[in-house]
Amino acid sequence: MIEMLARYRRLRDEQGFGWGEDALPDFFRWARFSALGPAFAEFATSGDWSAAVRAAIGTQVPAGLVVVAVADDGGLSADSGPPRPAIRGTAVAVDVVLDSTAGSDEVVTVAGQDIPVAAGGTGLVTLDLDAATPDITIRHADETLVVTGVLTPTPAATLRLTAPHGARWSVTDTTGGAWFAEGVPRKWDARHRPFFHAGTVDVAVPAAPLHVVAARGLEFERQEFDVSPAPGGTVEVEYRPVRRFDPAAQGWYGGDMHVHLNYSGDLVLTPADAARMQVGEGLHLMNLAAGNLGGSLVYDRELLESTAGTDLWSGGSGAEQVVARAGLEYRNDLLGHVHGLGLTAMPPVLHTGHEGSDRPWDWPPNSVACAHMQELGATTTYAHPVYSPLTDPDDLYGPYRSVEARELVADAALGVVDAIELVSCFDDRGAVVMYHRLLSCGLRLSAAAGTDAFLSFAHGPGVASNPPGWGRVYAQLGAEPLSVAAFQDAVRAGRTVVTNGPWLTLDVDGHGPGAVLHRRPGDRLVVRAHRSGSGVDRLVLHGPDGELAGTGGDVLGHEVVVGEGGLWLAAAAYGGDDPHTLGAPVFAHTSPVYVDVAGQRVARSDAARWCLGLLDRLQALATEHGRFDPDRRTEQLGDLTAVIGRARAFYERVAAA
Repeated sequence: MIEMLARYRRLRDEQGFGWGEDALPDFFRWARFSALGPAFAEFATSGDWSAAVRAAIGTQVPAGLVVVAVADDGGLSADSGPPRPAIRGTAVAVDVVLDSTAGSDEVVTVAGQDIPVAAGGTGLVTLDLDAATPDITIRHADETLVVTGVLTPTPAATLRLTAPHGARWSVTDTTGGAWFAEGVPRKWDARHRPFFHAGTVDVAVPAAPLHVVAARGLEFERQEFDVSPAPGGTVEVEYRPVRRFDPAAQGWYGGDMHVHLNYSGDLVLTPADAARMQVGEGLHLMNLAAGNLGGSLVYDRELLESTAGTDLWSGGSGAEQVVARAGLEYRNDLLGHVHGLGLTAMPPVLHTGHEGSDRPWDWPPNSVACAHMQELGATTTYAHPVYSPLTDPDDLYGPYRSVEARELVADAALGVVDAIELVSCFDDRGAVVMYHRLLSCGLRLSAAAGTDAFLSFAHGPGVASNPPGWGRVYAQLGAEPLSVAAFQDAVRAGRTVVTNGPWLTLDVDGHGPGAVLHRRPGDRLVVRAHRSGSGVDRLVLHGPDGELAGTGGDVLGHEVVVGEGGLWLAAAAYGGDDPHTLGAPVFAHTSPVYVDVAGQRVARSDAARWCLGLLDRLQALATEHGRFDPDRRTEQLGDLTAVIGRARAFYERVAAA
């Protein structure tokens, strides 16, 4: 571990942002842009990124931003927003946007960094400036421009923050400038709000009006404070969070099954950083997934190798219990990503299909990796399954490497998958469409959640720099204390609820998610669903025939008459924006209660035909766009074709039934 972190720090010092990768997409650099949200909104309308950036900035440059015009003749000029307060010894982030009218591609040097700018386009660099050295030197061709007045030196004060069990803090001045405690990762969430995690800590701040927001994950209310420390003085803020709901009191413990500790980006983090974030979010279980990004480097591989089968840390009591493990995200960008929780050893294959890596071919099929992880004790979950609402199945099988769960439909039928991320960094609505179709074929996958949070990314892209646990899967452990093994057992048994904000319960004839009921035609089932928390517009009961009942209230009661075939019943909550939900519409969903009739599971032919259509699309995609060793193409493609063939036989039986 020590050698791994030292190597990562060397890479970061040598490469800066994007360390460890040959070249991150330029989008990742723009993901740090403070006006990214408005820029994306403009881009969705215009389709012109540079025009979107200009529109997002507007005619009045905001604080923390410098716009440098690059003229066709190479000349430079700058326009800055209102100065931000700064104190000596504390960095202040400032965006420098290069706006070129030149007819050719240019390279502009900003504070010693070479920034490419396309002809007529825009470029970005984010600088950390100090009150002692606030000026920015910009060079292009023979021109040199020194930008001043970006910061205003301000007397220092101390902000003392206190939270009994840790918290997520956001501290901003009146210009939107962010202030952080020393020695903690400086991060921004999907709403572009700065944050860090701490219990009791002193923060050096300017003697100026400040806004403080304290939060602690999904289970607690946020609290906001406004303070104005005097020069040289200390002002105290104490956060004693009020619970929104308390699932642990009923045996439900929340986990994030898909978190990356180090994954390129801006920062190099230690396990202690992750532990501080976990406690500050009130997150019971965290799976720190090793994984590659675009090449052969598997980030945090040494962490998994040295700790497989053991907890990274554990402790606490009651609702404050925590446990963490190192796991793996197996990544094939054509066929999908799968993560494993509870590995007892390193699997033989860690990734496939990345051009230029040591595993460039789309072989072996994902099913092999899933089976390997299960053999090593892991629960397997397909990550971020769908990028779109999936109104058209063709959307899932476009001719590109979209990291969506394209092989899931096959691997679920083969029994090598335990769960599917319904709450993820992609489109939860699309994941629900796929999940319901699989359930209606008699498959019993659990609903799971993984945020794919990149802890080493300071700002974006999107939800990547969110805190861990902004989406969670809750597992019903009964009387068992929190442990990885107990959590895995609950996931395998389907005793789960996923959420990115509200709390949701389901009761069917006295039984909760994961239960299998045996009933006869004509039997009546009494169903009750309940939600707690804010942001929910609609509470819904789903089954194989779609929505069975719905309400805008907190409680949904319904009676279901059992028909001739089996069925499943699951509750879901849908909403819009909410302060407790970071970067996604409000959503929660239970795993189902299953109802077998005459010993038979649900088997809907329309769902099976839908899945058969996905298999056809998977076969066509792999045949046309898969990367296979030219000398072994027939064999390697044949292995995937065989997997698809076994899955096809399963769905054909369901369709015939």
